[in-house]
Amino acid sequence: MFVFLSDKPAKAKWLDDNEKTVLTRRLESEQKKIAASHGSSLKDALKNPLLYLLAFINFCGIVGSIGVGLWMPQIIKQLGVSHTQTGLLTAVPYLCGALCMLLWAQRANRAQNRIIWICGALLIASVALAASALVDDPVLKMIALCFTVSGILSFQASFWALPSGFLTGSAAAGGLAMIVSIGNLGGFFGPSLIGYIKQMTDGFMWPLLAVSAVLLVGSLAIAFVKDPYRHI
Repeated sequence: MFVFLSDKPAKAKWLDDNEKTVLTRRLESEQKKIAASHGSSLKDALKNPLLYLLAFINFCGIVGSIGVGLWMPQIIKQLGVSHTQTGLLTAVPYLCGALCMLLWAQRANRAQNRIIWICGALLIASVALAASALVDDPVLKMIALCFTVSGILSFQASFWALPSGFLTGSAAAGGLAMIVSIGNLGGFFGPSLIGYIKQMTDGFMWPLLAVSAVLLVGSLAIAFVKDPYRHI
């Protein structure tokens, strides 16, 4: 069974005519304000420093997401568990993260300033990852990894509301592509960074601390972003 989501209020069958009209006017008003403040062409988007700041923040988040995700089984295997237990325990942080990201995004969307929530999510991930690198107790390490993954997923769930707050028209497609493209470089940099430092130090402590530092830089960079929805 396939469920197709409507791409505009006028096509939403679950809305009555009055609701369709109100939502359509609201969206048009928001898009006009965004275009007036930031422009609506691809050229306008490429000249906006905020585009590259968000791309850098996304890069930092993906360094942690892909880096920790790919190396998670080996990190857990070093706790002295079997291969089967490793597979099961690897799923635990992501189960916690799935629940947390839904609750976190909901709270961020209702907040007067969502920047605090986005910044906080990445900061939690950074601190928790550093803690997982420094503690030896298996239970504490697993708890720290759960907080790490939950923080990263909560960041991703709330971060993507920001670009649509200043990108509209043809600027949206090109701008989002730029943020995604630059950010996805973190998918190569993160695992490579962990692998290189692990090879040099023969352990996961320093690699995880390095990725934690990248997440911390990303969380600090978010502080320079103004919530675009506070002006709509």
